[in-house]
Amino acid sequence: MKALVYYGPENLKIADIADPRPGPGEALLRVKSVGICGSDVHGYLGLTGRRTPPMVMGHEFAAEIAELGTGATGFKVGDRVTAYPVVFCDDCAQCRRGNRHLCLNKRAFGVLDCNGAMAEYISVPTKILFKLADPVSYDIGSLMEPLAVACRAVNHAGDLTGKTVMVIGAGTIGLLIAALVKTRNPAKIIVSDLADSRLEVARKMGADRTINGATENLVETIRAETGGGVDVTLEAVGATPTVQQSTACLRLGGTAVWVGNSAKFVNTNMQEIVTRELKVTGSFLYSIDEFATVVDLLNTGKLDLEHLISLRVPMFERGPEMFAKLAKDPGPLIKVILN
Repeated sequence: MKALVYYGPENLKIADIADPRPGPGEALLRVKSVGICGSDVHGYLGLTGRRTPPMVMGHEFAAEIAELGTGATGFKVGDRVTAYPVVFCDDCAQCRRGNRHLCLNKRAFGVLDCNGAMAEYISVPTKILFKLADPVSYDIGSLMEPLAVACRAVNHAGDLTGKTVMVIGAGTIGLLIAALVKTRNPAKIIVSDLADSRLEVARKMGADRTINGATENLVETIRAETGGGVDVTLEAVGATPTVQQSTACLRLGGTAVWVGNSAKFVNTNMQEIVTRELKVTGSFLYSIDEFATVVDLLNTGKLDLEHLISLRVPMFERGPEMFAKLAKDPGPLIKVILN
């Protein structure tokens, strides 16, 4: 079968590799849509150590079941599905505690040396599959994984009813966070970014107020408009300036959730956190229950994510080209889908 194979930094090629076969309890999926994640681009550049060549990336995907292995139940050939992209053992100490996303023996599709979905087919256990409702396109179905990342971050923020919430960073995760916050009955959603094109998308996805930090003093603007600061900030960049903004924009006793994961180390004002009694929590990945939650939100029509998709391209004709572009000059592109 055809696949996009990563051979090393900036070396992504279309290649023929062995066809996967469904093992016991597995389904062979005919891949329909795969999202290019920021972590895929960083892996393509050789920056993370999280892609071991030669391998196939792709952990955000939706597909059609082409074949079922022995003992596979709950699905049939032709079902439209998305997948929780982590295979867990259900036997280790973390799995027994219910923390399957922290499984000590996990394999994550499209990470390290575990082949992902940027190929014609992929075989996965049916225990990680979720059906897509008929109105949900394969392209939207491929957004379940980043939406689950956003869901866990919003869950960390607690009850948002009647609160003023600020999202810092209008990339894929920040925009999905804004869309989810909208479902939690906040008083106001503020989104900040440095690109007007992304802020325009943020307004379409539920932001009541947008601020371009390149042209406005973000902290001063927030304090003036809110009378002292917002209740909750969700930082979706992962860099020192935005981390500092995430605490400086809070009211006394406010909560900051850090989900951005770019810089390994950042500088932050510890005295501000201590003396203003701010709460700071990190958010990473998502549980299979949170994945199920976002599948239900999309299957029942409670979210519209169409504005997030910037471009759809054929995987094998333009896949390598799109990786090169996203790595060097993404411009206004947010989410690119490979079909």
